[in-house]
Amino acid sequence: MEDTRHERAALVVVSYFIGGITAFIGFSTFTPPSLTAELSAVNQVQNTASVISGQEQLKTDPAQTSIVEYRDGVLLVATLEGNKTLSFQADEASIESDPDFATQGTHVGKLNYTSSKSAEYVFFCEVKQLASDVCSPFVYDSLRDTIYPLKRNGERVNLLIDAAADASFSGNILTIAGESSADASKPWLLGR
Repeated sequence: MEDTRHERAALVVVSYFIGGITAFIGFSTFTPPSLTAELSAVNQVQNTASVISGQEQLKTDPAQTSIVEYRDGVLLVATLEGNKTLSFQADEASIESDPDFATQGTHVGKLNYTSSKSAEYVFFCEVKQLASDVCSPFVYDSLRDTIYPLKRNGERVNLLIDAAADASFSGNILTIAGESSADASKPWLLGR
């Protein structure tokens, strides 16, 4: 009875059965990240002590909920795909030797940055040389996932580091040293 049709059919059925069980086990242990967050939120609602401490933490430390973070010399923004690096700290020699990062992506010293309240836009200004008193300003558009250089009348501008430190958003309008962006949907374009 070896190599009969019935044996082959039985082996195919058993193979599908084993494959189905394996897939069931594999997919039932996988939980998507968004579902994990929802499940942990449900668990916190059931645990009253956890909810109270969570609310107290939000009141005392609002930076914990921010999607923009500067940590260990790296400016990060949280996106749906994960963390994205906007600028990282490097030494002056590596900035000058690598043309890919000569204009954007690296900084030395302190990095000035701020984000709009909706976190749709992030302004940051990269210092390229420690002895310099100017920085190269950029605006990250999180919806388009694009970094734009700050421009005035179609030309790129550099800012004094002190002016960049005072940059702020009012809604999605960027204001730097008394000058504001002309369009809330394009805060990287300064105008009057």
